[in-house]
Amino acid sequence: MSPRGLVVSAAGKNDRSAYTHRIMKLAECLEQRSIRCDFFHLPNNPPLNKVTTACLFFPFWLRTLRQYDFIHCGDHEAGQTLFFCSPILRSAIVLDIHGDGVAQSALSNEIQSSGRNRSASLRVKLEDWLATTCCHHMLTVSTPQMKALMAAGHPREKISLIRNGVDLELFRYLPQPADPPYTFGYIGEFQSWQGIDNLIQAFELYDDPRHRLLIVGFQKSDREIKRMFSEKFGARVELVDRTDRNTLVELVKSVGILIIPRIAHPAIKHAFPTKFAEYAAMGRPIMVNDVDETADFVTEYGCGFVAEPSPESMAQVMKRAAETPSSALEEMGRRARSMAQENFSWEKIGNAYAEVIFRLTSGSSGRNGK
Repeated sequence: MSPRGLVVSAAGKNDRSAYTHRIMKLAECLEQRSIRCDFFHLPNNPPLNKVTTACLFFPFWLRTLRQYDFIHCGDHEAGQTLFFCSPILRSAIVLDIHGDGVAQSALSNEIQSSGRNRSASLRVKLEDWLATTCCHHMLTVSTPQMKALMAAGHPREKISLIRNGVDLELFRYLPQPADPPYTFGYIGEFQSWQGIDNLIQAFELYDDPRHRLLIVGFQKSDREIKRMFSEKFGARVELVDRTDRNTLVELVKSVGILIIPRIAHPAIKHAFPTKFAEYAAMGRPIMVNDVDETADFVTEYGCGFVAEPSPESMAQVMKRAAETPSSALEEMGRRARSMAQENFSWEKIGNAYAEVIFRLTSGSSGRNGK
């Protein structure tokens, strides 16, 4: 009989973030392999919507939890809720670690305090300890984080590398335009750690009116940064609000090179941006900063450009990229597509995760890592 799982999400039912996209796709992959998955959204089940006390109340849902062979916890916030349940559950608890939550908290505090506070919050540190203590297995999206987890004392057999994937049919290969309307493109969100300030300064330094920049992803909360782009660059930029994935693919047809301008920080090093796999799948050369594992992929596959995370270095690399012949960019794009097929297809990721689940639920041997 195939195992049955429960996906515990720290986001609400209507969330559209990359966080929810990942856990939904992983669940979909398991369903395609006859592993049934149900969802439990903490924010839609008070009092579990209170992160700081949720672990005290989840034992009241034991009857529900005991129906499942495994429980996939979407992140540390979801994982810590099972701390007091884990000793009396037969389910294998899988903690899906999207990045270094402690480092992310430290980065958030550093940004909000203008550098005065560089420490993670006590709440996040406690969440991290509770979640990693009660889980039987951990998923990580990057090799650097896997190494960090092992350095922290977690056994290798308790950790699986399950990356963020991409739908290769939706994000299809797009031939390189000979003379693209937009030399560069950025698609994503606009938090400080995404490196938007560096992108703005780099494009200011690279002051060539022949080359334009397409920016996609603005929401209502981004009105100020959208205004800044418009005032600084005028006709040199095209600004597009957040849109659906099909429209996104159509927009990328007009872009020559896609950019991920992230900053240097442990929180970034241990993550792996979903858009990297999507950029690659569409057959576009990718310009990244040397701050995480994406730089290693770009170098290994020769599918783009790597800059240091400073406006000056980024501007220099943008100039070199813009002067690269379209035939060379086309070849980089083909290699990027191959990289996506080899590493980021949901088919391969689904097979790998299903293997983890079958191993964990096949008997007690799979849970000895606790």
